[in-house]
Amino acid sequence: MSLRETLKRNKTVRGRRWIIKMDSNKRLREVKMIYCPEEYVKFTGAKKMYGDKALLKILEKEFNNKKE
Repeated sequence: MSLRETLKRNKTVRGRRWIIKMDSNKRLREVKMIYCPEEYVKFTGAKKMYGDKALLKILEKEFNNKKE
């Protein structure tokens, strides 16, 4: 089961945050879950974090782009 399917089936968890990495062609390359978002934002190179719903939208968009 993919992460996209898992997020669709399970309820969202409040406070869970994700970061994404894109390649040079703006395709999704990597998704990582951040375990301590409060600590992560203190780092200077912190990337933008996404909640479950926002990540699901990104994964759906990426999935639809791959189908085309």
